Amino acid sequence: MGPCGTKYRLNYRADDYAGVIKSPLDHVQRQHFDKMTAAPTDQNGTVPLHRLPVEIFVQIIFRGLEHFRARGWSHRTYLGRLVTLCRVCKQWREVIDCTPSLWTTVDILDPPAIRSAAAFRSVNYPLNIIGTPPGPIKFATYLPGRSDEFLNAAMMLSTRWSSIQLVVASSDKALAIMHAPAPLLQSLEVKSTVQTRLHLQGGIVFQGTTSQLRRLSLHGVAIPWDSYILRNLQYLSISGLKEYGPSYEETLGILKGCPGLLEVDFSLKLAAAGETSKKEAPFKMAELSFMSLYLSHHWTLDLLETIQLPSIRSVSLDLDPNSGSDQLLRHIIKCAHTLFSTDLDGQYNICIVISCVEGLTWTCEPTEANRGGKRFEITTRDRPQSETLEDFFAEAPANIFKPESITIDLDCPFDLDLSTFLTKLDGVDRIRNIIASDCDLQPLFTYMSRATTNDQWGFPKLERLEISNCDYDPLYLLSMIKARYGIEEGGRGNTSEGLCDLPPPLKWVSISRVPVKSDKDIFGSLKDVLGPGCFELIIM
Repeated sequence: MGPCGTKYRLNYRADDYAGVIKSPLDHVQRQHFDKMTAAPTDQNGTVPLHRLPVEIFVQIIFRGLEHFRARGWSHRTYLGRLVTLCRVCKQWREVIDCTPSLWTTVDILDPPAIRSAAAFRSVNYPLNIIGTPPGPIKFATYLPGRSDEFLNAAMMLSTRWSSIQLVVASSDKALAIMHAPAPLLQSLEVKSTVQTRLHLQGGIVFQGTTSQLRRLSLHGVAIPWDSYILRNLQYLSISGLKEYGPSYEETLGILKGCPGLLEVDFSLKLAAAGETSKKEAPFKMAELSFMSLYLSHHWTLDLLETIQLPSIRSVSLDLDPNSGSDQLLRHIIKCAHTLFSTDLDGQYNICIVISCVEGLTWTCEPTEANRGGKRFEITTRDRPQSETLEDFFAEAPANIFKPESITIDLDCPFDLDLSTFLTKLDGVDRIRNIIASDCDLQPLFTYMSRATTNDQWGFPKLERLEISNCDYDPLYLLSMIKARYGIEEGGRGNTSEGLCDLPPPLKWVSISRVPVKSDKDIFGSLKDVLGPGCFELIIM
């Protein structure tokens, strides 16, 4: 072991924060950790990377692993990757061992030996605590293994918390987190698997020690909505509350108390029901860039009309189907278009998703050439998709509704009749992409094989078609392709059917998970028509 390792062992008992590794068992775990990270050989000191100054080498490691401090959906952790780097060679291990700032993430998915080593080697540096299953904490539905043990160890380190993500199963554990002294805390994300309301005496949290909190996420956890920690935030997310959620007036009060807010995410469809009590005077949120709302129609519309958003870059609206009329929906669509009216003068694309779970989602986003453009998304549920689509097209300003392209994503049940939906697209000649999965495509192929009520081909400028796990007769697919390529009689210039010229050739067709009883020779014929560079068949 190098001199740095010896120094850490001599200072072992003097460390103020060694409470989590004081037992004989933890001592054994540290020995096990040393074996886990043991480098097999010394490496040649002439390797260019090894000739860098140590400070620069540490920065390379830090920047390379920084993204993994937020684990996301991955089961691999930040410390797991750091331990892998320790195994590269003796020099790497010694540098990493002697750099406390590289050991400041403690993750519940790591083995106890690695967590203990991280808490010890990080000395007095602020810690990033992750006690959640893989995935965003908002969607966590269960407690990770040994969560009580992990929480107890994390509580002993509260004075070093910089950020903390924890899933708990009771109000007592959530309350314990809020009562811990945390003078360095900047980010707090808590999810309770059981909806809970915390009663904070005097509204005091973290023993009154925190003044640096800038990011707050409460999921299934309600606090007094006039608490001082709901002030001067830059990121705020509240979800998973029913009777304990803030009222509309309290919601506005929270927003007014955070003039520097950059991102807000409210998912309160169960709590935010009914009409708002009164109209509030408009106010400006000058720095708010991203807003996501899953609220009733009334709350959504009133917030959009009350808050002035000069810096907004992205808006996502998920509308509760049982909370408003068709007229309210049209007002919301018009309000969103007004909010982004100047951006719609630029280059943008539209994506329309029909989903059996998500309903209909309409997304307007900038093209690659318009990277500074804005994005908005509206989702409606449990409403006929054809009617919703008609509302979107009707409320889009005719003078500026000129997207570069439109993508249709059909992820819908087999029993959904596409015929009514498709007729709403007659005359919309900017549809370039169709993505279809888990649905009956016979109506789609029929629509694309002949003239529509607008005397044009169905999707006259279609470029890409992607099909996965759908129900259809491959012969209908082949017939549609041949018709659009003028191979079958009547495919070109058949004036009796009112057909115009042939549509342009498809640039790409991808088919995966074909129907079980399909004749594979048919797909060979498709490839002959489309050309090898335009067709992909994936057999799974």
